[in-house]
Amino acid sequence: MRRPSLFFAMLVLLVFSCESTEESSFTASSIVEGTVVKVSAQTGGQILQMDFDEGDDVELGATIAVLDSEKLVLQREQIEAGLDEIAVQHEISRNTLSQTRSAFDNVERKHRRIRELFEKKSASQQALDDISAAFDAASAQLNNARQNLKAVEARARGLRAQHKLLKRQLEDTRVVAPIAGVLTTKYHVAGEVVAPGLPIAEMIDLNEMWTKVYVSERLLAGIELGGDVEIRIDGTAESLTGKVAWISAKAEFTPKTILTEESRMSLVYAVKITIANPEHVLKHGMPAVAVMALR
Repeated sequence: MRRPSLFFAMLVLLVFSCESTEESSFTASSIVEGTVVKVSAQTGGQILQMDFDEGDDVELGATIAVLDSEKLVLQREQIEAGLDEIAVQHEISRNTLSQTRSAFDNVERKHRRIRELFEKKSASQQALDDISAAFDAASAQLNNARQNLKAVEARARGLRAQHKLLKRQLEDTRVVAPIAGVLTTKYHVAGEVVAPGLPIAEMIDLNEMWTKVYVSERLLAGIELGGDVEIRIDGTAESLTGKVAWISAKAEFTPKTILTEESRMSLVYAVKITIANPEHVLKHGMPAVAVMALR
């Protein structure tokens, strides 16, 4: 009879000790990842050269590939010839407008003088009719000259816009690195033709890595945004320091099941941790262990 009593006493002691013990840290296994960027050609054409191989370190803004620009250069020369022509037309239109305005001013003065004479009975109706017709004709010519100048200026603006577009397309024949990182994949090689918007390579930023861990609702209050996280690398004694960058505002289920009383403890929140990696100790896909102190 003494053995059941002793067992019951030990069980009660264990329960009370578990309830009174608070966890001081949280440990989770995770996979470290880098920011993956697909490098795309903004304009199409044949690849003339690829300046990096897979595994090479690439600086921000470095030229990764050069595309054929011959057709774009010819189009630019055509547009520039059109701009030269439109400049001549613009000068002619300005001179025509100036001459037409002078002629209109002269006819307008005559029209005003003859109308005044007609009102004083010093000019005939025929003289007034003739000068009125000349005034209307001069007014129409002035309006036409103004519209012609506006049309020439509009064509000039259109050609300048095309010239700017071609300049941008020519710049885009140099495909540059959008980030500093490692070129991990080449999708094309020199000699192949690529369409606009298609990726030609893939890069990973290893300077700042990140990982996600999942914390239960019970421990969530102990996670501090911006708090330090120890990152232990599998297989080595070396560790790095990360920062809690983001805590999900929405709970998830692990695994994804319907919420029941039995599965309520599977409710978890994603926590993103960023890790400075200047020496590139961490690699994309590397397993690690994150240890966070709880408040």
